Amino acid sequence: AVGVQLLAAPRAGCCGAVRYHMNDQAGGLDDMRRNIDAWWPYVEQVEAIVMTASGCGVTVKEYGHLLAHDPAYAAKAARISLLTRDLSEILPQFEAQLALQVEQRGGRRVAFHPPCTLQHGQQIRGKVEGVLRAAGIDVVLCADSHLCCGSA
Repeated sequence: AVGVQLLAAPRAGCCGAVRYHMNDQAGGLDDMRRNIDAWWPYVEQVEAIVMTASGCGVTVKEYGHLLAHDPAYAAKAARISLLTRDLSEILPQFEAQLALQVEQRGGRRVAFHPPCTLQHGQQIRGKVEGVLRAAGIDVVLCADSHLCCGSA
């Protein structure tokens, strides 16, 4: 709709955060290596690796740090981290185009609580709300939406 080509890496899977944070660091690091292997063939062809889940985005952006001491993966992990973007970092550049393509419907109102992993983990604030507003949605932030659940 806005001229962006998407490529899917069929062998990519869980980012590794769940296992890593549930005291299975070795398993989480294995998940991270598997993703790096799945994404690596596309690295030279893409402008970004886009995450649609902010918790995964936080983790993938940390691959470079988490695998820094792995001689086989340190450089690749750092490159993957640099390429990784949250969807909310990509969509704002297309707000005007999206607004033209979305049927404006008055009266659509949503309450929004920005994910902790987005606003605190990735330090991204206000972008999702802007995209929703460009789509004609009245966004109401939840009370105390700046507070973190403690997970990020």
